[in-house]
Amino acid sequence: MIYRKISILLAFFLFSTSLFAQTKSSDEDGWLKRNWSNMIARYNVYFNADRMLNDAVNGLYTSHKDNFEEILTVYPYGDEAAAKNMRAPMEETMKKASKVINQRPHSKWVDDAWFIIGQTYFYQDDQYAAIETFQYLYSKFYDEEMRAKAQLWVMKSYLRQEKYNDAEAILSLIRENKTAIKNLEGEIHLVAGDLYIKQGKYGLAVEELEAGLPLTKNRIIRYRVHFILGQLYLDAKEYAKAGEHFERVVKMNAPYEYVFQANLGMAKATAESGGTGIKATKKSLRRMLNDDKNIEYYDQIYYQLATLEFSQGNEEQGLEYMLRSSAHAQSNPAQQTKTYLFLADYFFNTRQYDRSQSYYDSAVTVLPSDYPEYDKITAKHAVLSKLIDNIETVQVQDSLLKLSMMPREELDKLIMAKIEEKERAERLAKEEEELRAQRDRMNRNRTPGGNDMGGTGDGTWYFYNTASVSRGYNDFIRTWGKRSYGDYWKYANKVASQSGTGAAPEDPIDDPLSYNADADPDQQKALADIDEDKRAYYQNIPFSTTAKLVANKKIQAALLEMGEIYYNELKEYAKSIQALEAYLTRFPQATKRPEGMFYLAKAWLDYGDTAKYDEYALKIANEFPESPYNKVLNSKEVVESGEDLEVLSLYERMYSNFYKENYDSVRSIKVDVDTRFAGNSIQAKFDYLYALMIGKTEGKEAYIEELEAIKDNYPGTDIANIAAYTITTLTTDQMDDKIDMSLYSDDLEGAHYYVITAKTEDAKQIEVDLTEYNERFFPSKTFQIKSLVFGDKTLFYIKSFPDKAEAENYHREMKANYTFLTNLGLEDISLYAITEDNFRTLVKSKEESIYLYFFNKYYPFEL
Repeated sequence: MIYRKISILLAFFLFSTSLFAQTKSSDEDGWLKRNWSNMIARYNVYFNADRMLNDAVNGLYTSHKDNFEEILTVYPYGDEAAAKNMRAPMEETMKKASKVINQRPHSKWVDDAWFIIGQTYFYQDDQYAAIETFQYLYSKFYDEEMRAKAQLWVMKSYLRQEKYNDAEAILSLIRENKTAIKNLEGEIHLVAGDLYIKQGKYGLAVEELEAGLPLTKNRIIRYRVHFILGQLYLDAKEYAKAGEHFERVVKMNAPYEYVFQANLGMAKATAESGGTGIKATKKSLRRMLNDDKNIEYYDQIYYQLATLEFSQGNEEQGLEYMLRSSAHAQSNPAQQTKTYLFLADYFFNTRQYDRSQSYYDSAVTVLPSDYPEYDKITAKHAVLSKLIDNIETVQVQDSLLKLSMMPREELDKLIMAKIEEKERAERLAKEEEELRAQRDRMNRNRTPGGNDMGGTGDGTWYFYNTASVSRGYNDFIRTWGKRSYGDYWKYANKVASQSGTGAAPEDPIDDPLSYNADADPDQQKALADIDEDKRAYYQNIPFSTTAKLVANKKIQAALLEMGEIYYNELKEYAKSIQALEAYLTRFPQATKRPEGMFYLAKAWLDYGDTAKYDEYALKIANEFPESPYNKVLNSKEVVESGEDLEVLSLYERMYSNFYKENYDSVRSIKVDVDTRFAGNSIQAKFDYLYALMIGKTEGKEAYIEELEAIKDNYPGTDIANIAAYTITTLTTDQMDDKIDMSLYSDDLEGAHYYVITAKTEDAKQIEVDLTEYNERFFPSKTFQIKSLVFGDKTLFYIKSFPDKAEAENYHREMKANYTFLTNLGLEDISLYAITEDNFRTLVKSKEESIYLYFFNKYYPFEL
């Protein structure tokens, strides 16, 4: 019986083997072969590719560094550098996945292999190739779930390309096929949440993330989503929910950076909610200061402690913590930005402008250009920088003048004491540096020295005000970039007080910045017997008459600009009065005296003293009756009355009508203003806008006539300078349209020069001034400046610019700073860019008028 059963089994085996042989010979794609091929494709090739992909992606996720100042993204794909690092493992993964396609083309894992290849492109940030691969997968294969996955990853690629509308459209298509996406719902919710975060639709993002979180198994993604929900609820002021999600991050044993930031998030939620947990939160934060793991986070801990104290009205303690945050925020630009701006705003609001400016100085060095209100912050910084620069100019120059009046023996003793003090300070600093690490470990909670970056020293005495000693105009320009020339020294005056306390003789120095002590023989004579190692302490002291004049001129300009900044920008009328009265008292013959009186009168009026306003209005009327400032103060006082708003409204209407080409309305508004508000504070703007309208409607001659009137009525103002330049440009255009311009080549490719022709008595000095100008405003460029006689003018040429566009940019800058050229004493000025070939033709032919016509045609600029 047993033998019979064995025989039957053996017969069955032989029959099966025979059947397999027949099947193999007749059907290459038989069941057994297909399954064998699928098994090899899956476990020998696809498995390795999939594992390699997952390992690389997990490495990408864990190495990612988040900016916790922003709402996080769900998937941490990283930046360009991360994509570059993914290239090698992704290329290896692609090779393995390609084997499935090439060696097992009939296996059911081919579509999965294409899906992996699409992901390898995605993680290398080659989104075009990724989209192309996923679209191929969608069109060539018919597994509905795989097609849905392909669509989802096309959506992800659109997100990385910031094509949010396209991503949203794909999302709608994906959700139409309910059956196919059953196993993808969690991932779809999270990707949709990412999309809505990027679009700023935080409410929708919360709904998607809350729906996707329970369906997500990946631990990294789970704690990231909890953290993101904490951020979003905090933004929505739903503090209890925010705290719940931050707490989940802590309990999930996430990486320490997330745990720390989640603890801070809970502290923020407590602080902003004003809840009863503030005391416990502060205790927790202070406890974190005792944990060595948190040393690199001290800046953030102190910042959060500060906000908690400020939220409870504990200003003194809050400020102490914020200063500590500033001291520790040395390697975290995001926290530096927050802390510096907080302190800058705090000191600005408490009218401590020197300290505020110091923190704005620090903030702008780390402030990203896309930071919210970037322009507003940098504008406030610029105003305060100008103010502090002027304050320090007055302090330093006054101190230097006092030093110059001291007997030499007494001055030598003072300087020797200062040298000894400096050496002692350097010695102590070295010792302090050696002990710093130990002291910090023993007393971390102590406010470090030097944490308050505000102020310029306790006194105004030159040698004790080290910030002022080191501060200078060129340093300011180099540090903070280009400022219009007129912004800082537009008030250079003709006279200054020799002693700094009374009237001044006529000053031969037109611009204090042009003064060169090395070229002043009297100054050099005074320094001749000074040892080289001590000269640095003497060299800035104005010993010569000329040096004293320059020092007083700097004080004069600084006081006037201080007064105007306090009045116009900061509305500090008492401080404006103080600065302007000092200006008028110390420099009674100043050429800008009408301007000083004008702002002093306005400051007194806004301060609430109408009697003082009337006093200065009368003075300016008696002493400077033809001044435009008198016309404003003693017309109908539009600026100081309720009619001011109406005047501004009329100007806005006039401006709007001009650009809509409603010229009849422009004309009627001008007549109305001239009738009811003649001499108002913005009369020059009305007149200039009217001139532009005349140019549009009545032709060039009438336009020039109006511009001439503006130039005469508002001398020395920016509008007058613009009018003068426009006249110069227009008059070069008054020649026959058939003029022969063939003298100059219209091939404008290649290198350019920039030309300034003008009348001057000191060409060499102008070359120096232009060199200085370029060094200030174009520090990254290397220009050569030369000059040659050009008829009754001098031709200055600046070379070279690589192309027409660069030369045009320089021309725009020079036009914007046209006042700079007139302040140098240049007359009959012409400005233009020119190719090297045309320059040679110009110099040889001297046909400048023809070239100006050529320039206006081929280099069109808006005037």
